[in-house]
Amino acid sequence: MSSRGLRRLIPAVIFVLLMVIGFGSARYLAAFKVERGPGSLAVGVSPGVREDVERLVAAYLSADPECDVTLVESDGTHAGLLELLRSGAVDGVFAETDLLERAGLQPDAAGFHQARLLSVDFPSPHRSVSLEEARSILAELEAGRPGPWPAAGLAVIGLAERSPDRQLLSVEGVYPTLDTVLDGSYPLATEVGFVLRRPSGLAAALSRLPGVGTWLEPNRAVVRAFAEWLGTAEARAAFHGVTGEITLAAVGDVMLARKTQREIDKYGLDYPFGNVAELLSSADITFCNLEAPLGDTGTPIPGKGIWLRGRPEFVECLKLAGMDVVSVCNNHILDYDSPCMLQTLDLLTEAGMVYVGGGRDEKDARTVRVVEADGIRLAFVGYTEFADSWLFWDYDYRRTFLAGEDTPGCNPLDMTIIAEDIARAKEMADIVVVSFHWGWEDIPYPQAFNPKNDCVAIAHQVIDLGASVVLGHHPHIVQGFEVYGGGVIAYSLGNFVNDQAKVHQKEGTILELQLSPEGVLSARITPVWIESTAPRFMEGDELRQMMEKIERLSAVFGD
Repeated sequence: MSSRGLRRLIPAVIFVLLMVIGFGSARYLAAFKVERGPGSLAVGVSPGVREDVERLVAAYLSADPECDVTLVESDGTHAGLLELLRSGAVDGVFAETDLLERAGLQPDAAGFHQARLLSVDFPSPHRSVSLEEARSILAELEAGRPGPWPAAGLAVIGLAERSPDRQLLSVEGVYPTLDTVLDGSYPLATEVGFVLRRPSGLAAALSRLPGVGTWLEPNRAVVRAFAEWLGTAEARAAFHGVTGEITLAAVGDVMLARKTQREIDKYGLDYPFGNVAELLSSADITFCNLEAPLGDTGTPIPGKGIWLRGRPEFVECLKLAGMDVVSVCNNHILDYDSPCMLQTLDLLTEAGMVYVGGGRDEKDARTVRVVEADGIRLAFVGYTEFADSWLFWDYDYRRTFLAGEDTPGCNPLDMTIIAEDIARAKEMADIVVVSFHWGWEDIPYPQAFNPKNDCVAIAHQVIDLGASVVLGHHPHIVQGFEVYGGGVIAYSLGNFVNDQAKVHQKEGTILELQLSPEGVLSARITPVWIESTAPRFMEGDELRQMMEKIERLSAVFGD
């Protein structure tokens, strides 16, 4: 063939080759094309995380109601995930990271965690299990069997399903909270990731050509917007079912006088709380009732019979224990009259603690105290049955504990006042905590000191008014706990630091509550035994027996 003929043939050959390549490329790219509209999104999910992803998608759709999201459940295998992506049935997949790793996939969005929480009815003597026991329980429940404690209401729930009537079990000593799930220390937590579907190889290169990417993925914009949203705090909160949470730890009567004072003199200021300070300090907010004033001023109120007062430097004991909120609303805060109560308030304030339920005058006593931790605000108010105008100890010196216009004292247990205060507190905070110093001493069931009062009815009423937590103290004995209207009621937390000698007076509790801006997530009780005035954790049989007692005392209450 002449050179002239060859020159004529070359363009024709090139044209044919381009037609073949173009046709082949089009067919090749068509295999990667997504058949979904611009506002539609398909998300694959492994069966184990479907409920969490459903909650996440609902939150996304509330922000973008024009988007249409379809969930496609995989068969639970890594091969099934790969097939969903390869076929174009989904735009991305959510799955446990170990499943993604077996499929050779790297998450485009991480920071999501799913947890299986073992729970029983609250309160229960069943508090913790080993990892081996936990796995055995899970297998029992998955097989449809009731597990080792048929009467305990054993169930598996997720973070979003927590409620105060479900007592969560620690696993290997780790209690399930949002923090312990996110940091991986809770053994039954699993990390979850999201992987986007992407063209690979030649398709990936061709998809970058003008118009090709949009042709391949008509919904590319909505897919990218969804993937970007997954990196937000809002998305993580939706997946986990909680925006954030904190721990409130509450204990009962703390009396830093008499024998306690002598023990402090011998062993130091860290003695009273030394055995339990680590737990108390680890809480975001810690509460106690200060059963004796602190100071070196004032004189005993005539006729009272029992006068308690700790030295000024004992405020350091509270500080070392991590106390944040201290009730001064009780029947001993004025044992040494106004000067010592005022000194106590000064000492607490200077130490960085907030006092509640009492004050320099009526206005100060009724001030709602708001304490914030990690953006969650708790409002504290306090009242006592022992602040009434008719209650005094000497007719020649009629000093009541009721705060007056110019007189230090406490808030009375008056439902009109309480309703007004709770209404104000709700406007100022996410959670309202009500403290009551009430009841007869040494009785295991709530019985009001004033016959016109009904402790149970009052507790229910303050929950109905909008409080989430009721903390009772004064009886010097542990009473029952109740979950009512989504709130938690401790009718009497019992003693905590005290020198009383009867067996029930040496039993106490630490109530730990996980709180979110929406309310109480979970509750657990840690019993203590007071030995030489200082609490220590109960263990073994004494712990089990004490929790069984609390379970019995609480069984009389019902939501």
